[in-house]
Amino acid sequence: MTEFSLIETMRWEPGTGIVRLRLHLARLKRSAGRLGFAGADKAEARLAEILGAVPPSVPSGHLPLKGGDQAGATTPQQRTIEAAAGPISPLEGEMPDRAEGGETANAAKASLRVRLTLSPSGRIAVTTAPFTPLPENTIWRVAVAAARLDSANKLLRHKTTRREIYEAARGEYPAAAADEVLLLNEKGEPCEGTITSLFLDDGSGMLKTPPISCGLLAGVLRTELICARRARVQRLSLEDLQNGTLYVGNSLRGLIRAELV
Repeated sequence: MTEFSLIETMRWEPGTGIVRLRLHLARLKRSAGRLGFAGADKAEARLAEILGAVPPSVPSGHLPLKGGDQAGATTPQQRTIEAAAGPISPLEGEMPDRAEGGETANAAKASLRVRLTLSPSGRIAVTTAPFTPLPENTIWRVAVAAARLDSANKLLRHKTTRREIYEAARGEYPAAAADEVLLLNEKGEPCEGTITSLFLDDGSGMLKTPPISCGLLAGVLRTELICARRARVQRLSLEDLQNGTLYVGNSLRGLIRAELV
């Protein structure tokens, strides 16, 4: 019996809707097809029903600002919305024990974090929470975890609620010591953060990001940057990361400058 759900964590903006919606839906449907989950084709309609009528979402050609796309935020009355078929500080909002909620997006006047889960039987749950983007000049401190990813584990390529390895890595450092924690695979190759994809500016004019065959998630922001020819796949080493400019990022927060600690 499958004991996990698929997840998509997205950002909703007033006037534009869900950022990178098409890429999020494509990943959800791809993962659902490969893992045998039902109901992925109902996700877009369910989001529209819950979030209300909004203009078309930002297309995949929209590229993030360093430090995250900018917008303000307020705190609407929280409410959880589920269907059958935050201000959020760095590193919060991705763990399964975080309480979530929010009012419908068409009633909100600021950015929202939208979390959609899909169960194996096709049950869809959507929750929202206020979201405050990071300042443009943000630099995250990134530590390296002792925990290792298994490159042979193909489930790592899908975003699911099975997050034990990421929680273990995050738990190795207190929040005051690191904003994000980088995981390596069994070969010592850098893969991804606990909630972010990894990018390296080596001065060539093209960001480098590890291939999913290293044992990592096919991140939506990562996919967008590759498709826009702002990034390309390349295996990296810790030495590479120390000799270039490091970035981490995800679709919710955008691209964030980072430093190894």
